[in-house]
Amino acid sequence: MNRTTTARVTCLTGAGTAPELMAEAVLALHAVARLHGLRVDETHVPFGGVALARVGHVVPASTRTAILEADAVLVAGAEEGALSEVMRELDIRAQMTRIRFGHRDDVVLVAPFGDADAGWSVERAFEAAEARKLRLAAVGDDAWHQEVDRLAERHEHVSVEHLSPRVAIPLATFDASRFDVVAVAPPWAEAVFEIAAATAAARVAAHGLLAGHGPSLFMPSPDGGYALAGSGVANPSSMLLAAAMMLDQGLRWPSPAATLAGAVSAALVDGPQTPDLLRFGVGATSREFTARVVDGFQLAYANAEFWQGAA
Repeated sequence: MNRTTTARVTCLTGAGTAPELMAEAVLALHAVARLHGLRVDETHVPFGGVALARVGHVVPASTRTAILEADAVLVAGAEEGALSEVMRELDIRAQMTRIRFGHRDDVVLVAPFGDADAGWSVERAFEAAEARKLRLAAVGDDAWHQEVDRLAERHEHVSVEHLSPRVAIPLATFDASRFDVVAVAPPWAEAVFEIAAATAAARVAAHGLLAGHGPSLFMPSPDGGYALAGSGVANPSSMLLAAAMMLDQGLRWPSPAATLAGAVSAALVDGPQTPDLLRFGVGATSREFTARVVDGFQLAYANAEFWQGAA
């Protein structure tokens, strides 16, 4: 889409903790957009089991229309089976996972959605590297490395590292923060993505399904969704990072995306801990965690001209 000051976002909310998580994401989105002089117009439409109970179809016609008219789609409830039906409506070409470690470590993993999408997904990986630290690691076989090298000619400022899956998978397990952007060949994408995004203290992951034309989808890591439903204590960090990914990759608003992602990391390290992050004691609520994130915007909001260490 063209860069504008207003964006249309369609919100798809499933069951379980999804409504609570979407509420936190919308609160944070509006706050960070106001800080950067932008506006998000969100449309909430029925989806999945909720839509089935209301209108008898998991993806009603009105929901399809709202998705196709959006600039980006934010999903709470990645476990919903209806998500695959939504994906069939869109021109999905690559999957992207973003992982934050501690205050500043940040890794992006990119892989083709289908075999025919290799070149397109590698190009998106190079674009991400150019906007970050100018480093890209290619993980795959000889054919994959050749495809990466072919496109590297257009991105001469990006340093390319070639790794075999046998080397890359242990690194993703024990030292994922050594990477910046990683382009992964399809046969090894699932293993590398899951290992790098494995749950750990002060680590958060979110996911995007990037479209060649039309809106892309952004969602948090699946959380089981039901055990904590209605308690108001689900950890919203992955949902908030998904919103940051949407701002960056879906709406092409990198500055508010950096503000939100940096504040999420800071809250994970130093903020109130929700019950899933505690061994003992009383945990914070979802809203208390999000309030800490929003309060941290002023610290995470960097003037890129003067502060190159922006999150």
